[in-house]
Amino acid sequence: MNKSQEGTQIRYPSVANLMIDAEDRKTDAYPSPWDFVISKNQSLFNGFFTRIGATEVVLEWQNPNIITGVNSRLTFLITGITGAIYVDIGGSNSVFSTVGDILDAIAARFNTAAGSTTAPLRFNVVNNSGDVGILDSSGASIVIVPTRLSVQMNLQGSASAFIFPVAPDLRPYKYLDFVSNQLTYNQNVKDATSNLRDQSVLLRWYFAFDNPTPSDQHGFPILMGYQPFVLRRLYNPPKQIAWESNMPLGQVGFQVYGNNGEIVSNYLNLSNWLMTLQISEN
Repeated sequence: MNKSQEGTQIRYPSVANLMIDAEDRKTDAYPSPWDFVISKNQSLFNGFFTRIGATEVVLEWQNPNIITGVNSRLTFLITGITGAIYVDIGGSNSVFSTVGDILDAIAARFNTAAGSTTAPLRFNVVNNSGDVGILDSSGASIVIVPTRLSVQMNLQGSASAFIFPVAPDLRPYKYLDFVSNQLTYNQNVKDATSNLRDQSVLLRWYFAFDNPTPSDQHGFPILMGYQPFVLRRLYNPPKQIAWESNMPLGQVGFQVYGNNGEIVSNYLNLSNWLMTLQISEN
């Protein structure tokens, strides 16, 4: 065959994976999976790669959404009952809870408090003209004293015989931002958000299920974070991070921030996450 007719040999770009398991941080005595540094005796990568992208993440979530002393208390005043009534969800323990569980806990606590009164106060979780909430059958006035949990429950109907939540949201976070400044500082195009605290991220994990969510005993959706979960997400294509081909990849730190702009709290020290980073030549 004529040499002028020979095709040019094609070499596809090389691709490698960097697999991260936050559990491995324990070998370097980092207590939290949400803030740690990978430190090895040798560089993680020395190849002439030019792109980094996070292709998948597994979140093993065990952080309760009701935290003792943070958002575990509800406070009420009720006509006919002396003093404030406190409803402590989970008691002295941080717990996972749904909206339905909290409504049941409120009704039970109200009935316990009303047991010492002469008035026939009885409280039940009912559907009242389409709204599910707590109804006092005697018509006594219920006053909601604002707390962090009452705001999350978005309780309405204060100073009436019927209180009910409207679009309650008990999620611990709306999203998580996975950050590694050692991997993103080189890129010329920076991320931007509507949040006042901008930072470059590897990826954002939204606390929302892909499929329709199940409902609790009173018909409220069980949103992501109301219960423990293990979930894998693929990012295809991943965010492409530029890398200078003559720079080795050495120590790498990871921080995970919530939508409040702070590093995720390490409640119970049981949560973990895993990530696959794709390293490529172009």
